[in-house]
Amino acid sequence: MDYRIPEFDPSTWEDVDLPIYRREIEPALPARIFDFHTHAWRRDDFAQPPSEETRRSSSLVFVTDHFPFSLLQETLSLLFPGKTWESLSFGFPFAEMDVDRNNRHIAEAVRENPGHSGLALVRPEHSSDQVRQQVVDGGFLGIKPYWAFVRGKAQNDVLLDDMLTEAHMQVADELGLIVLIHVPRAGRLPDPSNLECLHRLARQFPRARMVLAHVGRAYCEWVIEDGLAAVLDLPNLFFDTTFIQNRNVFRQLFRRFDASHVLYGSDLPNSAVHGQVVCVNGINLFVTRQTYPWSLSPTGNLLGFTYMAYESIRAILRGAGEAGLTAHDLEGVFYRNARELIDAVRRGLPRPQARGDKA
Repeated sequence: MDYRIPEFDPSTWEDVDLPIYRREIEPALPARIFDFHTHAWRRDDFAQPPSEETRRSSSLVFVTDHFPFSLLQETLSLLFPGKTWESLSFGFPFAEMDVDRNNRHIAEAVRENPGHSGLALVRPEHSSDQVRQQVVDGGFLGIKPYWAFVRGKAQNDVLLDDMLTEAHMQVADELGLIVLIHVPRAGRLPDPSNLECLHRLARQFPRARMVLAHVGRAYCEWVIEDGLAAVLDLPNLFFDTTFIQNRNVFRQLFRRFDASHVLYGSDLPNSAVHGQVVCVNGINLFVTRQTYPWSLSPTGNLLGFTYMAYESIRAILRGAGEAGLTAHDLEGVFYRNARELIDAVRRGLPRPQARGDKA
């Protein structure tokens, strides 16, 4: 296999990563894994080169400018030897991305790889007709809005309504789509504007399946402590576990939220970085072996980092154990919950019209 995975090298894999996987992760994971949050794109999917601002953003976590679906498959095969895996994939929402081109790459990839599914990137200016056509023609199961697509506003000034419009939600409700939400603003999930909008959208569009990525951006436990109670009554709300490496977050999530609505996600290729997310006085910091513009890196590289993908799984397993989850619950988090959600969405979608068919 031609590994071009970010940060892969045989010696670190053999000495650090694989022993951790064999000892801690492989025995605890089910035989089948569904990765609900993965990215894929090609270098020529950019409309223009990524800016320095994009490369430095700690929200975007720019790792590489080229990570096509074929490389995503190689990475999943490397990280989970001996397991069967499936994925939900979508492009990366860099501001400079040609969304239509990136969506075509995902649509082609999932069409050629049964068992894998995709979401369509959507910009705020996309009309309901444009979103509906993207979803139906591309065979997508939902949409992925993002704060970076909002023009003229800094990240912490973006409102959820700015990036996820009523036109988007009308289509999501009509078709019962997945809406994967990276909540904006410095306050993250507990921000009053985010909570107000989530409640309004859940009430107004009950058939849409709203998934909060990164446990509502709960890299530190204060996010879940301050925000979870306010969304426990939303029946069409789910959380994905992506990139969270804090056992306390998962302990609180599993103790208070229905585990059948929690979905494992890796955030590849971002989690193919050796490092860990740490919290210092309520602020999350990315500490990495390799130096990136968005991270802190120790001088001399003395720390034996493993992949962030493994650190996330460690945190899930420890938090789940402390919350009393069963093996059946964990099988749901790592596979069954996503499979059932995907199947339910797919059953409600119209079939794409074959070329040459009469309207």
